Amino acid sequence: MNRKLLLQLTITLLPIFAAAAQIKTDIAQTGNIGKVIRTNAEITQLSDQKQQIVSRLPGHIENYFVKPGSHVNKGMKVAELTSIALSKMTAEYLALKAQERAAASQRKTAEILYKKGLGSRNELGNKIVSLERIRGKRNALAASMRSLGIDPEALKAPTDRLILKAHAEGTVGRILVPLHANVDAQTPILRIVKSQGYYAVAYMKIEDALKVDDQSKATVTLMNKHFSASFIQLYPQVDEETQRAKVLFSLKGETGKLLLGAFVPIQVEIAPFIKAVTLKRSALTLFQGEWVVFVPKADDQEDEHKAAEHHKEDEAEDEGHEEEEHHHDEAHEVPYAPRVVEILAYSGDRVALKGIEAGEAYVSEGVYFVKSLLLKSSLGEHGH
Repeated sequence: MNRKLLLQLTITLLPIFAAAAQIKTDIAQTGNIGKVIRTNAEITQLSDQKQQIVSRLPGHIENYFVKPGSHVNKGMKVAELTSIALSKMTAEYLALKAQERAAASQRKTAEILYKKGLGSRNELGNKIVSLERIRGKRNALAASMRSLGIDPEALKAPTDRLILKAHAEGTVGRILVPLHANVDAQTPILRIVKSQGYYAVAYMKIEDALKVDDQSKATVTLMNKHFSASFIQLYPQVDEETQRAKVLFSLKGETGKLLLGAFVPIQVEIAPFIKAVTLKRSALTLFQGEWVVFVPKADDQEDEHKAAEHHKEDEAEDEGHEEEEHHHDEAHEVPYAPRVVEILAYSGDRVALKGIEAGEAYVSEGVYFVKSLLLKSSLGEHGH
């Protein structure tokens, strides 16, 4: 093979090699496809997936460590308050610790005197009761402080500084009280929405909603992404405004951050279910005005064998020219062919089709490259 032929083949085959790296094939499968209902659904969360951060003591809001939209982890600081009630509580706790030490010393002295016969049993009993009463009050205050996130053992002086923390991972949805405002005990300060656990409430015709069950499949579409969803329950009351039944679905997998209250398209499959051949949605494309999928040519392996044989050098110059022409034509051949199909239904990221059999190979990714190669090949043939 001369250098001119090698250079020509390299230039011709480069786009084919580049496209081949992007092309992937898969195998057609048989799956169950139900009657497809397309409607709208509202993104929501259940009540136990929203946490209200409240101040358990009255106080003054000094600082917010977060803002709406901030992501927080469990235990992260979200707000700071100053509270006179906390100042009194911590001061009383420290006073009780001092009283406990004094009462413990008095009890020990009374016990020594009693053993020596210099003190009465009644006096010893009173010292023991007094000590336990002080310990009980101190333990109660210690428990209250722990519930507020304060370590009583680390407390050295009274404090009025109360830090509020997130109880679970999530996103700050709304700050309910402005900065520097005074709040009472149990006042909601801000709302945090958990990062996971999104649901979709689908609005469906009553006759269709009554057919939704555990076998039903649902797919929510958002920003060109498809999220699978499973049936949870049918609400017992129809929506007053739309007069449609409300069906609750749970979104599966990693959804990322979704906006609560947003309305999105949802597709629900209900009985009756039929068996059909399904492919990935990415395989389907319009080609020359028809829906097609690309499949490997039946004689692809034979072509590869022939191509390998034709790469051998011939000694005769006239045979070299003949080989050059053959290689040039073959370089434009694409090992895939379009197969016209009929769309039956969409099911999530898959599509049910007629025109292809289960077990057949098809191009699942890189369809654009195959289409481009076929178009270039077609233009090349017209050019001869």
